[in-house]
Amino acid sequence: MKRLDQLTFIRVGMVLFIVLYHGYGGVYEAFLQNIPFFDALIKSATTAVGYMYVLSGFIMSLVYYRPSEKFEIITYWKSRFVRIYPLYLIAFLLTCVYYLDTILRVKPQKILVNLLALQAWYPPYAQSFNYPAWSITVEIFFYFIFPFFTIWAYRQSLKKLIWGGLAFWAASQVVYQVLWIGYFETQRHFVLYFPLFHLNSFILGAVGGIWYVREGKHQQATAGLKWALLAGSAFLSLGYLIVSMNFFPSMPRELQPMAGLLAPVMVIFIIALALDESKLSKALQHPWLVNLGEASYAIYILHIPVIWFFEKKLFNSTVSNPEWIFSVAVVPVVTVIGLVMYLYVDTPIRNGLKKILPKINAQLFFIDLIIFGSSIFISFYLRFGDGRDYLSYRTLVRLLLWAALFLRIAVAIVFRIYDESVLRQSSIFQSIRPVFISALLGSLILTVIGYLGFHAGFSENFPRSIFLVDFLIVITGSVAVRLLFRFRTSILPGVSPKP
Repeated sequence: MKRLDQLTFIRVGMVLFIVLYHGYGGVYEAFLQNIPFFDALIKSATTAVGYMYVLSGFIMSLVYYRPSEKFEIITYWKSRFVRIYPLYLIAFLLTCVYYLDTILRVKPQKILVNLLALQAWYPPYAQSFNYPAWSITVEIFFYFIFPFFTIWAYRQSLKKLIWGGLAFWAASQVVYQVLWIGYFETQRHFVLYFPLFHLNSFILGAVGGIWYVREGKHQQATAGLKWALLAGSAFLSLGYLIVSMNFFPSMPRELQPMAGLLAPVMVIFIIALALDESKLSKALQHPWLVNLGEASYAIYILHIPVIWFFEKKLFNSTVSNPEWIFSVAVVPVVTVIGLVMYLYVDTPIRNGLKKILPKINAQLFFIDLIIFGSSIFISFYLRFGDGRDYLSYRTLVRLLLWAALFLRIAVAIVFRIYDESVLRQSSIFQSIRPVFISALLGSLILTVIGYLGFHAGFSENFPRSIFLVDFLIVITGSVAVRLLFRFRTSILPGVSPKP
């Protein structure tokens, strides 16, 4: 499939609209305010999120809709994880560092749902930490269901897909309008951010992509028709936002279009641009513009923590007139850092993970996550019970919990204890040895962190016995799980241990 690079640059424009909507446009927003009706577009800039969902569905179908091939679901999920999670995690950790003085007082479940990118499923936490990241929860939901939708779509006629997609969109909008009118004031975060409400945008985009793959790319439409569709869909979208915002305040407005209200028009715009072969498309395919478009995700997911740190550093410095400097520099700083992170951090990490992930046994990885996390709570419970003594160590428990989930996993990956080739060593000792070493090193690291936490005032005492109990729980659980893995692979046909 030929790359449609002209679609890529539009994404960075959408992301910068969102930056302006969040109130960080600086002098650029002040200048753009002179454009008629621009204020209305800024107020409804969250429509750009809906556009990104439509485009995501379109691109997914463009890349993965292959009726003649088997859809490798696990491979797809791994590739999506590599594409979206590393920068998400970096942005989350930056936000945690920004709130470092209060982070250990935050409820563990709030941190956990953000760590797992599940916050939009629980409305009270939807805007916690890096608040634009709620949309990543929605995107991950789309990635989860896309393989099943695509496999189903293989067997459907194009007519059925189009009318079915439009019917689903129409039903979704009816439900959403009812919720908007009746429950927005009392259930704001649920109405705005719950992933199911945005599915219609993705599905319409996916259907548009399927149409393009099956028929669209073979269409011989005239240049005039393509331009008419492109300009007409753009003006229709912008016109609705301006008119509804400025002239008919009783109409659905502000954040509502984010949930797919304009999705059919957006699909037409994307298809028209995909079909376009004019000088406009050739200009949008310039490598620098494509790189900026590819960096749009980095700009989006990082812009809030980057702006917070930049603002804090600038206003705590001795420079004169920091307000003016911030106003001028904030958009270029966010854009440049996003581009640098995409080119020199995100891309190398993705390339590295593509080599590592195929070797990792996902089942053992997630089981170890449970073991590493629960061992901290179990160790303190066995030592102190659940009374007043335990509560006095609550801050230290949280510190050790997050250290275990991050650092223990990092150590385990370094020692390749999830590597299939290590797990299936012919000798039990050879397969268990790296598990023992990583568990021991992980407990030693936690001991040092616990000691530093004690000196920082997170607890009244340094509970040495906790770390021995933690080590025994981790090594017992991890070894038992791997022995069961070896036993299972040795008795199931076709999966006997490899030399």
